[in-house]
Amino acid sequence: MELNKKKVDNVVVVYLSGRLDVHLSAEIEKQINSIIQNDPKSHLLLNLKDVEYMSSSGLRIFVSTMRILKESNRKLKLCNMNNAVKKIFEVVELMDMFDIFDSEDDALKSFKND
Repeated sequence: MELNKKKVDNVVVVYLSGRLDVHLSAEIEKQINSIIQNDPKSHLLLNLKDVEYMSSSGLRIFVSTMRILKESNRKLKLCNMNNAVKKIFEVVELMDMFDIFDSEDDALKSFKND
């Protein structure tokens, strides 16, 4: 699992790629928490385009990240989810819990409308 990022206005876009499973979740969560702490005014957009597999421990990262951001009135949004990852969100009924967009551009525009 790799994690890259870029800043667009007041949004940090985090690009995840590879497998988000129990072996890597703790490290990825630590990196995401570090991004949140180092940029305390920014929202977060997770681009999942290159995530090929995600386990329940990956879902836990998203839920805990959303809670951390909500405490400081910031938002978490997700984009570019492939069908395999989308199916996991549907099975555990988390689709409604997150703002999910088909493209990064659509997600970034939505932050401006909030």
